[in-house]
Amino acid sequence: MTSIFDFSSYLLSANLLPPTLNANSNEANHNPQFEVTVLSGGYTNFTARVTFPEPISLAAANSSTRTYESVILKHAPPHFATDSTIPMSVARQATEARALELIMGAPIRFDQDDPVGGIVEPMKAVKAVLDRYPIIQVPAVIHYDTEKNVLWLDDLGDLKSVADALAASSSDAGSGEDPTPESALQELATQLGSFLADFYQASKTLPAELVDRLTALSNVYMSETFEYLVNSTRDALDGAPGIDEKEKEGLVKRFEALLTDTQMRKAGQRAERVALGIVHGDSIQTDDEENPCLGMVDFWPGNVLVNPDWTKCGLIDWEYFGMSDDASELGMFLAHIHIINFRPSTSPEGQERLGKFMSALFQAYSRHSPSKARSKGFQRRFLISHGRELVNGIGMYKDLGAKGSQNVMEAGVRSLRAAGPSSDELNLEALWEESDESGGIWLSEILSSLGFLVPET
Repeated sequence: MTSIFDFSSYLLSANLLPPTLNANSNEANHNPQFEVTVLSGGYTNFTARVTFPEPISLAAANSSTRTYESVILKHAPPHFATDSTIPMSVARQATEARALELIMGAPIRFDQDDPVGGIVEPMKAVKAVLDRYPIIQVPAVIHYDTEKNVLWLDDLGDLKSVADALAASSSDAGSGEDPTPESALQELATQLGSFLADFYQASKTLPAELVDRLTALSNVYMSETFEYLVNSTRDALDGAPGIDEKEKEGLVKRFEALLTDTQMRKAGQRAERVALGIVHGDSIQTDDEENPCLGMVDFWPGNVLVNPDWTKCGLIDWEYFGMSDDASELGMFLAHIHIINFRPSTSPEGQERLGKFMSALFQAYSRHSPSKARSKGFQRRFLISHGRELVNGIGMYKDLGAKGSQNVMEAGVRSLRAAGPSSDELNLEALWEESDESGGIWLSEILSSLGFLVPET
């Protein structure tokens, strides 16, 4: 069993807090000068909210001093927070700090003797994307404790996962509360889809030198993570009905090839690809089919939080930030929404809200990036990411039940089959073979908003 990080003891020994807050206390998670609330939801880190009885001043990472009523602390152990038997590099925390600094337009902390020049304007371009969408918020870095592996972040407030908020029915609202108007959900989905399209596009204009440095740390531990994902996909498909060993290995190879292609975009192999004319030497832009960008890499609904009236959308947990592509990011996100749609606890009203939210998000994304959303390469990468995450996601959701797990597995296999051996051999008809009629309609409406050709319903 993995022990929880002792945030109270850490705070009492930290030098960031005013002296009056460093009084001794015998209580594990409470001090007269601050209160610690351990937060759930993450798999790789321990996270807590620290609330102060009175606002305190802290020096932020950019050397400015701000007043805080509460902060978020994230501790990165050298393993998964939920499973200490799975090692995980603490470098993921430096990756998150750099990602947030990039997005917020703050100076990025590389080695002092190894500065990166000429990056001010490109970073402003990324920050400008965030400024265009005030509804979208990311936490700013307050302090990065490299000795204790603790990241201090802005507290975005009491938000909940967008998937949980969508799946809840109107009867789940508190007494006297009106259900959230559909227009508010649609507006947030539209803003998020537009932001993602603009963010992915802006990241493609960053100088290659900056991208190499931003992804240097994540490249190391993501290689290990990719190996784990390939093996877990193979293990998960062992339980898939109607798949023999040959087809299983073929489906795994599709996912493995996608990861290998992502790896090929990284700094160590860029020179070879420049020589081949695939990658331009001064940016990470490639041909239309590859469409690489920077992204969360593990973009799922747990990273997207909303407030009760749907006027704020927080994007959190950037520790896997690195080279990615928009199709894989969006495919993974939809996979988790798809799984939640199969939960026995998700009401028909919740299923409808999930579908409408994703359709609005994808419609907005398509308007901002129409050619990419329609390309065969985009669709294939989307299907592989979507299928793999469905197959592996069964183990993450313990409340699916036997029928729900079967539905998720079958949907994942259909998606992997539909990806075909290559972009020119897509088999979209496989998405609807033996699919549940209502589930097929739900998925077809979502995919059509992203430019997929789907059967008429």
